[in-house]
Amino acid sequence: MRKTRYVSTWRNKWITAGASSIDDFVHVFDHLAKKFQEWKEMGIKLDPESSMGDDYADFYTEDMDVAIKAGFTVHFDDDKTTAYLITDTGREVKVPEEKLTPRDS
Repeated sequence: MRKTRYVSTWRNKWITAGASSIDDFVHVFDHLAKKFQEWKEMGIKLDPESSMGDDYADFYTEDMDVAIKAGFTVHFDDDKTTAYLITDTGREVKVPEEKLTPRDS
């Protein structure tokens, strides 16, 4: 049986929509390069089957702690107190409260 994959979908469209100078572009792409380098060092991988041609890329890890640290968590409730991870099958997995830091909740 395959391990659970926690996913984060990245959309490339609009990432520079607020840029008004070349410095803004440099800042945006520098920030993204650092983020993706960190993800690479954490062992996060790009799903080769994601459809990058339509501006979407799916990244995944099989480690819940890595997914949380990388910011893969999402909130579905209005009070933002319950965090979930999404799996590659679309299943929502509730993150145990003890795994969340104040930044995540």
